[in-house]
Amino acid sequence: MMLIDPQNKLLQTQIMDLIMKKDPRIVVAKDYNYSCTKLQYKEDGRLFLSFTCFNFNEIFSIAGNYMIDKYYKDYTKEATEVGFHLTFSFDAQSAKEEPKIPKNATEAEKAEIQELKLQIRAENQKLFEKVTKDFSQIRRNFYAAAFEQAFDQINKGETAPKFKYQSRENEVVYAIPDKDALNIFYEISFSDNVDRTLANLIITEIIDAKKNVKMAPPISRSNYQSSILKSAFPEVQNIKVDPNSQLITMTLFKAQHFSKNIEQLSTFLQGFRQYLHYHIHASKTYLHSRIIKRISQFQRSLQQCQFEPEVEKKTEDLFASSGVKA
Repeated sequence: MMLIDPQNKLLQTQIMDLIMKKDPRIVVAKDYNYSCTKLQYKEDGRLFLSFTCFNFNEIFSIAGNYMIDKYYKDYTKEATEVGFHLTFSFDAQSAKEEPKIPKNATEAEKAEIQELKLQIRAENQKLFEKVTKDFSQIRRNFYAAAFEQAFDQINKGETAPKFKYQSRENEVVYAIPDKDALNIFYEISFSDNVDRTLANLIITEIIDAKKNVKMAPPISRSNYQSSILKSAFPEVQNIKVDPNSQLITMTLFKAQHFSKNIEQLSTFLQGFRQYLHYHIHASKTYLHSRIIKRISQFQRSLQQCQFEPEVEKKTEDLFASSGVKA
């Protein structure tokens, strides 16, 4: 998927459909970064959610329990399905059943029961919407949990541990907490020349845009010789610099950025790399559409052209015109 919405739109529509229709079938949604989510509604009325990604063990060791306690404590953690790393279930039969109106009910009783039905229906709808949100954004919740945990610990005055994880094949994210701040280093690599050029332009715009944004976090290009990075992760000194890679750093402060509403900020942080990827492809699509439009205009111009036939010019006999005889 190239969408950057925290909720997977395919899962979002299918979850509600499975619950409302009680349809015993399987839905599999593969996302970028080799992640996969599986939904299965079983005949006993339980909806199963299974999730996997290539760097699951690395990230789960950082904030896996935090994610479960925050987002999935109301669901049953099941035995992990084969081929996945995490499985939850929701009992759809836990929804309240709407009362039926007896045939001999009075008008007052009918009105009372109807009001109760509407109330139960609204409660069930709210419950199903929560399940839909929690299950459809499991990928966002999983990757954002590491940042949310660090923000919570700093806000509480606790010592937040540093962490790093491999976000893509040639990319690593480093997070270094401070007393009232969190320093984040993104390693970004593009093998394609066009993608790399567009990424540089977008990053430059992001860095320049902070001049016009109130309380914008410091964002800049960095390198592995950064004293903060080397102090926290000495092994970066041995990294062989890839010419296709660059290091982006940002510093988020407690008072200005994450004293509240850490969920929205964490959504951006966990999807920063995909944000770049999305806008790179959007830029390429726009450029391609412009090129195609120019080519189409040129072809129409050629079709409308009327070429004049070449007229053979008669060569005058200079000698004859001058009246000179041989």
